[in-house]
Amino acid sequence: MICRGRRGFILFGIAFSLGGQTAQAGERHRLSIPAQPMTAAVLQLGVQARVSINAGAAACGRSRAVRGSHDVQSALRLMTEGSACAFRRIDDRTYIITPRPQPRPASSPRTAPEAPPVEHVPFAVDDVIVTATKRDLALADAPYALSALDGDVFDAAARQDTAALATRLAGLTVTNLGSGRNKLFVRGLADSPLTGQTQAMVGLYLDETRLTYDAPDPDLRLVDLERVELLRGPQASLYGAGAMGGVLKLVSRPPELDAYSGKASAGVSFTEGSISGNSTDVIFNAPLIRDRLAMRTVIYQERFGGVIDDTNLGLIDTGRTVRSGTRMTFLWRIDPQWQARLGWVRQDIRINDSQYAFESQGTYERALSKREPSNNNFSGMALAVTGDLSWGRVKITNAFQAHNLGRRYDATRAAAPLGASDGPLIYDEADSIEAIALEMSVATHPGGPFEGIAGVYASQYEHDRAGELRDLKPDQQLFRAVKQDKTWEAALFGEATWNPRDRIKLTVGGRYFVVAIFSHTYQQSRASEDQFEGRHKDADFALKSVLEYDVSDSLLAYVQQSQGYRVGGFNGGALIDKPYGQLGSGAPPFREFAPDRLYSLEAGVRWRGFDNRLMLRAAAFRTRWEEIQSDRVSPDGLPFTANIGSGGSTGIEVEGVWRDGPWRLDFNFMANDARLETADKNYPLEEGGHLPGVPRVLGAASARREVSLGGLPGWISGSVGYVGPSSQQLSPVATTQMGDYVTSEVAASVAMGAWDATLRIDNLFNGSGDTFGYGNPFLVGRETVATPQRPRSFTLSLTRSF
Repeated sequence: MICRGRRGFILFGIAFSLGGQTAQAGERHRLSIPAQPMTAAVLQLGVQARVSINAGAAACGRSRAVRGSHDVQSALRLMTEGSACAFRRIDDRTYIITPRPQPRPASSPRTAPEAPPVEHVPFAVDDVIVTATKRDLALADAPYALSALDGDVFDAAARQDTAALATRLAGLTVTNLGSGRNKLFVRGLADSPLTGQTQAMVGLYLDETRLTYDAPDPDLRLVDLERVELLRGPQASLYGAGAMGGVLKLVSRPPELDAYSGKASAGVSFTEGSISGNSTDVIFNAPLIRDRLAMRTVIYQERFGGVIDDTNLGLIDTGRTVRSGTRMTFLWRIDPQWQARLGWVRQDIRINDSQYAFESQGTYERALSKREPSNNNFSGMALAVTGDLSWGRVKITNAFQAHNLGRRYDATRAAAPLGASDGPLIYDEADSIEAIALEMSVATHPGGPFEGIAGVYASQYEHDRAGELRDLKPDQQLFRAVKQDKTWEAALFGEATWNPRDRIKLTVGGRYFVVAIFSHTYQQSRASEDQFEGRHKDADFALKSVLEYDVSDSLLAYVQQSQGYRVGGFNGGALIDKPYGQLGSGAPPFREFAPDRLYSLEAGVRWRGFDNRLMLRAAAFRTRWEEIQSDRVSPDGLPFTANIGSGGSTGIEVEGVWRDGPWRLDFNFMANDARLETADKNYPLEEGGHLPGVPRVLGAASARREVSLGGLPGWISGSVGYVGPSSQQLSPVATTQMGDYVTSEVAASVAMGAWDATLRIDNLFNGSGDTFGYGNPFLVGRETVATPQRPRSFTLSLTRSF
């Protein structure tokens, strides 16, 4: 059982971590930093010397190479020698890069001394270290389709859920079934809006804890985050199965070892045509042993009303949501080289009804026979031990998650084909998930002719599913299915980067993996019962290669090929009193579904200009997706997984940031053509048709300005986005159109000492477009449903920092 092995995993990770030899603290550091753009060079120095260096926005040109044993100040002197920049020391661990002062001409007349100017060092647009590649990497140097958002974006100016990321990260799409029920897709690679047995298309992580395997996004509230990173394209070489579209990583703020701090926020919200909502967030940081051990705690709760009226049940504003959670992080600095970080998270979501409407009725109306409540309860724990040694970094992580979900569907419209009375008919689903993963890796420090990472990975995953179909008049069970899946995976992975010339880098990586799956299904109906056991084993190798060329100090170009995969499995509980087909014979749905695989090729550039005020990233990509796994609907209205054929996606994406004084402008755009190119003969889907639900065009722009409001410092912001048209075909007779709508938001905030007040308006134009989601599989082919945008909403929040 998974519980018996959990303790052994954790104890082994701790023993391995603390058994390593530690180095002694010293002012000198062994450095290997090649000549490169100054911003990138000082960021590498900060990583290797473990200090904070603000690169500023000065036009410094290229740095000099620094190699050997140096203290930070001597390294900065060598690095900036002969450039247009100097540096200033703030304290032992903080430095700022500044423009080098120009000497005063000798003949200049003597004048009265001027007041010294106030030094303003604007934040460079890509002056951030990211970790989604499993190596510390300056975003400015990333030869990948990698983006990072500052966590402050979510503290007040945006909705604090995963869906809010879709307008800020190019190419990201989130379904809209409801909080805790959604799936994430990147670059048009979507399998289905339904949540079935397929693995997630995007690897979703909170620090070291994986949040999704084959379950929906738990939709953690985005509060007290340091940043959010999106690494696009298949990432099997580093992350294994379930990262075909990419990896989305939520990075929480670490505990501060030397200061008490905290923040408390309270908000109230009003949605047109709905009841009011409210939210509370509390953040507290406490050093337990100064400079050695600290704790950071986040507690939150949020309530908001529904917007759907059910004319048959006489319900108004149904779909009320309550989300509450706690996050705790402990940071222990064992010595100057080693540290341990323990994180724990718990969140519960409860929704009293689904949020779709009938197109045959009003925009926000429908007529069901029973409510459709749902819940999503997630908890996770992760221990990460890191050692920064002279030659590189050692990292050992041990993560555990428990995920429980429940949902109800009104199946009354399918009563006749299911052999039931006229209803009401309900179908209840429950999922219980436990997973544990251990990973150990070693990585060299950035710089030098060779860099790399190598590691081992092992995981155990257990998913128990139960489904029950009941006829409520008379109250009797019509069908019950219980399915248990166990998955074991072991892998070796690594990447090596060779820098043969000053401006050229070649990276080659791969992952060898072995996966074993055991599946057991028991199902019972009024007429029969059935049991099934199946085993599946797979071993393969996923490759990745990147060629990077620094065209100039401000322009980087790259070409990358990478692969992704998802393991196969077995269907269960999708048919009532009917046999499953076998691959190659019989009629679908088939008992077994095969692995699918993704091949990707992309070319991209990063460009910085106008004294680092502008950052621009662009990429063109082509993917080939073989044996596409897709969640479908059986004739009985129950979900199953099928290999529907092969396809791919071709597209471009552009995103940029402009900062100038008090202004910040962000924009992103993606156009893609994702199609099913060859359909499986067993599924009469349109060859050449678009993959489900993902719009062909996505774009958004936002602006923010620091202002004075009534003599008090503050800011105002606004954003607008467009989601293009899309379609989805869940069965041979059911095709629906969606998308083609505008998103909008405005906000304003003012600071009054330790207090901040923020007013936000979501869906300013009060659009009601049909978003990506299909809320009930039993309505496929029987009723056309839509999931409209939430009406215009107002939120007022008050925050106190201490």
